[in-house]
Amino acid sequence: MRTGHARSLAILAAAALAAPILLTATPASAATVTVDNATVGRFTASANWGTSTWSADRQGPDYRFATPDTTASDVAWFKVDVPSAGNYLVEVFYPADSGYNNATPFVVATTGGNQSVPVNQRGNGGRWVALGTFPLAAGDYNAVGVSRWTSGTGYVVADAVRITTATAGTSFSLPLPRTALPRSEYDDPHHDYPAIDLPVPTGTAAYAVRAGTVVRIDDSSCGQGINLTGTDGAIYTYCHFFAWSVASGATVTAGQRIGSTGNTGNSTGPHLHCGIRTGSTRRCPQNFLLALYDGATPPAASSLPTSGCSY
Repeated sequence: MRTGHARSLAILAAAALAAPILLTATPASAATVTVDNATVGRFTASANWGTSTWSADRQGPDYRFATPDTTASDVAWFKVDVPSAGNYLVEVFYPADSGYNNATPFVVATTGGNQSVPVNQRGNGGRWVALGTFPLAAGDYNAVGVSRWTSGTGYVVADAVRITTATAGTSFSLPLPRTALPRSEYDDPHHDYPAIDLPVPTGTAAYAVRAGTVVRIDDSSCGQGINLTGTDGAIYTYCHFFAWSVASGATVTAGQRIGSTGNTGNSTGPHLHCGIRTGSTRRCPQNFLLALYDGATPPAASSLPTSGCSY
């Protein structure tokens, strides 16, 4: 599972949490709803949340901030009028600062229960940052929140959120934001068996490459990871997460955020380890990932080679 990459990751940090690239079978119109913390009747928070205009990176006239609290969640909620039940891309907007929290928990009220997604608010400020694609119920309710319950340091910040209808017919997604890595990284060989190591900073969003069911991994080799059993029966493995975004047994859609990359397990530096297996046979994921990067339908997992993709 070790990464053999010695190159600097600094140039990748700015794009760590951009939205994934999705391949769709049929185009569809998208509905977008945006809520700012200053929108009347659309934001609720306790008195522990202050108001600031300090950063010019904010959305709207101001933003809210609070100190971490590991004894209570004390969520600041954005109320969103979700037009219809379905899958939605959930994005957040916030100012960034080196003194803000490095693991701010954003909470999404999905149809399967609340899901927490950690976000490093020391970077990617002044832009829309994707949390992932989530199933939301129709109605007007507290759909996205920011929690104070974190062991990270620095202020947690709540500014604005938006949801966009996920394009109908989505079948595949890159495992990382498209801007996180150049195409050349997706054809690199693994160090000792059919797989690939993708060098990205800790906290980069990791997405389901296709629909399926997930099971969490937590061991000394993979670290925190995911086995995604796709609708094609193949197993897509992710390793070295910093945090999970889904529970074991959850059903996910292509492009849904399933975790945040990191450096757990047998790893010598922050990266995402990706593998594909059909039965007990390990397959080289490079051609699969290159097709996704190029916007093409990827080859079937069972047709992928079993050699030629390791040193």
